[in-house]
Amino acid sequence: MILSRLFAIPEVTLFLFSFLLHFVYETWEAPYFDFYKMPSLANKVDYITHCTFGDGVIMLITFWIVSLLFRTRHWILSPGKKQVFLLIVLGWLYTFISEIYRIKVAKLYGISIFKIPFFETSWLPLLQWLILPPLIVFFTRHYLRGYQKYSSEILD
Repeated sequence: MILSRLFAIPEVTLFLFSFLLHFVYETWEAPYFDFYKMPSLANKVDYITHCTFGDGVIMLITFWIVSLLFRTRHWILSPGKKQVFLLIVLGWLYTFISEIYRIKVAKLYGISIFKIPFFETSWLPLLQWLILPPLIVFFTRHYLRGYQKYSSEILD
């Protein structure tokens, strides 16, 4: 019963699907990045997991911003184009700025292919934030509708 109520909270389900989908994407794109100061595979997996957790947090923050702007957390149960578009744009903008910082300023990793001219950052993370948010919203909405009797109590 308690676990059912926990997974009826939109943020929990949103983070779960976000983490799972972003982890797969991060793993697929990892070979295209040159990880600096990463001596072992375990270090690289740890770094990918850290980035994936960050993607989940970005998804939560963008969800909260969209919820504040539309004055409801219920939008996730019946998302409109405006909400999903705003979610994508906010995540994409954060990722764009973050990638520039991590590659050019902090020099945490480098890229050898798929570069965006002038910015010298990869387009792979930017593509990630175009593809995954709509999928995450879809899975979250579908999952939460199965828990609607609990969701209505928690969302109110």
